[in-house]
Amino acid sequence: MSIKRIEADVDDRARDSACYFCNEMFEMGKLQNHLKQCGSILEQCPLRCGAWIQRKHKDTHVKDCPQMVRNREAVSPSHVRASDPVPPHEGTPTVHTWTPHSIPLEDCVSYLEKEITSIKLILTEESSHRDVQSTEIDNLRSKLVLVEERAQHFLSTLVSLRAAVDDEAERSANWAAQFKHDLANVQLALQELQSQQMNTAMRLESVVNSLVHEQRERELLEQAMTDHDNRIRSIKALEEAVNYLKQTIEEERQRNEENQIGLMGEMVGGRLAIDRLAVLEVASADARAEASEQTAKMDLVSRDLRALTKSYHKLRNELIDFQSKVSLDNPELGGDNGHLIWRIDNFQARMKEAKEKDSVLTSPLFRTSKYGYTLKAELNLNGIGKWKGRHLTCTLRLVAGPYDQLLDWPCDLTINIVLKDQPANRSQATDVVKTLDLRRKSSSKRHDYDISGDDKTRSTESLDLNVIQMKKQYIFIPHTSLDKFEYIKNDIMFLEFIVNQ
Repeated sequence: MSIKRIEADVDDRARDSACYFCNEMFEMGKLQNHLKQCGSILEQCPLRCGAWIQRKHKDTHVKDCPQMVRNREAVSPSHVRASDPVPPHEGTPTVHTWTPHSIPLEDCVSYLEKEITSIKLILTEESSHRDVQSTEIDNLRSKLVLVEERAQHFLSTLVSLRAAVDDEAERSANWAAQFKHDLANVQLALQELQSQQMNTAMRLESVVNSLVHEQRERELLEQAMTDHDNRIRSIKALEEAVNYLKQTIEEERQRNEENQIGLMGEMVGGRLAIDRLAVLEVASADARAEASEQTAKMDLVSRDLRALTKSYHKLRNELIDFQSKVSLDNPELGGDNGHLIWRIDNFQARMKEAKEKDSVLTSPLFRTSKYGYTLKAELNLNGIGKWKGRHLTCTLRLVAGPYDQLLDWPCDLTINIVLKDQPANRSQATDVVKTLDLRRKSSSKRHDYDISGDDKTRSTESLDLNVIQMKKQYIFIPHTSLDKFEYIKNDIMFLEFIVNQ
């Protein structure tokens, strides 16, 4: 059913109302007048017999009412009511006189009393009937007002419902259009995502191939380095042998000279000494020839050693470049966002090695940004200088990067170095944070740190300049602090480097 039809039915019902007693339809203004005359309204018997009769059957009931029969029987049969006076004929003069001899006075008085009693009873019944009608009318009026209020509320509810339905229909249409638009966008995004996934898969495949190729090259370089180290050890052994031969030849030459001096003294003594001298000269000549041959061999070995050294340095540089490339391309080893978390495994073994051999740990390379400065960290677990054996020292170095020609120089960086605590609840961690200022004048400088002019002119009469420079280049963490919290857990330590840009 449409909204307009519902509103039309409601308007018709609001204009016409049914009578609660006879169910006839009347307009709102005529219903109250009808209620005053409706014959179907129930009224109590005026003679108080206890019955309720419709208004249109009231007169019939009064004639047959049991109360009326009892009233008639209560009247004595000797007191017969005089017959009603006959109306006078036309033209006969009416005499308005009362003759006491016609009707006894007592009968008249009793009759009048009965009539007055019946009149009072009728008036009482009429009054009670009017009260009942007034009460019913008031109830009907209150019900009518309530019905009107409900009708108005129903109309307002219908209007609001219609507006809500219209709004909901419009919103549904908008949602449908928006859903279609979003669905089209999702389909486009899905197509783009699929294309990106294909491109990513192709890139991953190419990266995997390149990594495999680089791994092979790295293995070849390591093998070449191993062969080169073996050659260097062989060359060193050969050098030791040549030096031993030189020393032996020199000792033999000295002995020959001594023997020649002795033989020169013995030549006077006889022919035997001359023969011996000749033999010694031949031996000396052979020794000289052998020494010349060994010298020529030494020259060849020296040339080979220089060539091998040059090749070694070339391979070492290639290996360093390869390591730096792998370190920057592998997210687990380095990064290009100015942030590095360095995991140091086997801490106890590395500390022992640092105490025995003064070894230095070097972190993977990382950059301050994608095309920024290239950095590496150096860690001395056993300390350096006067802090050796008591502190952990760490520093950062600027190394040559592929984009140094495009960067600003001098370079001033501030780096936060964080020794990470490793509790079970990360919110209770107590990290050690140190700040290091790193300065480098140009990409061609050999040193990673340069003292500013103000520091050079500062008075250092009572302080060692090397100590001051080391304090600027390194951060120091006492060994006693490592045992206070869980900085070393499962033989693992973490150092975090954050470049403040």
